[in-house]
Amino acid sequence: MRKKIFFIFIIYSTYISLGLPDSLLGVTWPEMVEDFRVTYSAAGVISMMMAICTVISSLQAVRFTTKIGTGKLVLASVLLSVIGLIGFGFSHNFYLVILAALPLGFGAGAIDASVNDYVAVNFKAHHMNWLHAFWGVGATSGPIIMGVMLNNEFSWRSGYLVIGGIQLLLAIILFLSLPLWKQNEKKVSKETEKSTSSSRNVLKQTGVILSLLSFVFYVGLEGTIFLWGSSYLIDVKSLSVVNASFIISMFFASVTVGRIISGFITFWLSNQKLLLLSEISLLIGILIVAFGTDIVLYCGFILIGLGCAAIFPTMIHETPRRFGEGHSSAIIGYQVAAGYVGITVLPPLLGTIFQGYSMNVFPIFLIVFTLILVGATIVIEKRSTEREY
Repeated sequence: MRKKIFFIFIIYSTYISLGLPDSLLGVTWPEMVEDFRVTYSAAGVISMMMAICTVISSLQAVRFTTKIGTGKLVLASVLLSVIGLIGFGFSHNFYLVILAALPLGFGAGAIDASVNDYVAVNFKAHHMNWLHAFWGVGATSGPIIMGVMLNNEFSWRSGYLVIGGIQLLLAIILFLSLPLWKQNEKKVSKETEKSTSSSRNVLKQTGVILSLLSFVFYVGLEGTIFLWGSSYLIDVKSLSVVNASFIISMFFASVTVGRIISGFITFWLSNQKLLLLSEISLLIGILIVAFGTDIVLYCGFILIGLGCAAIFPTMIHETPRRFGEGHSSAIIGYQVAAGYVGITVLPPLLGTIFQGYSMNVFPIFLIVFTLILVGATIVIEKRSTEREY
């Protein structure tokens, strides 16, 4: 029992490591702009390169999992993250930063796809929700660590090196835990072997395209809130920068807390019901934000965060049931890739629309994305039920 608890802690720790670098660029970019003498928009080049590498590695994760196993793939991916973070720490040229972003992207995609599939096949739904809550712990801790370094007159490079050191420590723990991964690998490997031969045809399976669209629009919705939520509150709701920032931080916090709560809810509510309940809560939260003012906006964004909390982990955990364990590795790789496509393409695209038209349409797009999610969920569930019978 102790060994299993320790192993679960290791799996959760990999998602802390996944979250740690995710929000660093936004925190350090103002400092980096001064050092490298580049424009603020140059951050988009770094983000785009990381996104491309993440999509590629998530699509290839099933192939590497089959060849070397989940444990070794996760270890290699964390080591790639270490290389990327240390590369940032020693970069004194903007082009070297772009080069260092490549292993960060490759590492993130492989971790995301392989660990999600591993947990979806081998663990209950509450573990999937708590796993993604630990991503929030990492995403929150990264800026805090960087902030402490900057406040104590260390450079942003030192912050990257410290976080790279934390990742290296995790890599050592993962190396020592490889036998524990192997104990649970047989189930995954057998199912994965079935799927690799038919991975070319996996997209033709009923409901898979709808599932991928769900990930594109859900993660795109999340990214739109991350990028434009504060601007909407300032421009349309006439809030101060401080209040808008605080409301968005409440959104982040409610996503993390919501995933912890959702883990407990899965003990008495099915994934299907939790998913629909989450989407309805998300829709109500968006409507509150669209029509509310003042303190009501806090409630709206908190409800949006609570609605968002369980959607991604629940859709991932439903994949083996919806499409079969034999196809789950390949499909989850596609799902993770679709999510990164959504967050890379939709927020900038909507930004162009907001700039050319008005920020007033911000909640309208969120509502459309949510309705697409609800419709896809209902159709996929109906087809999954028909398949079971």
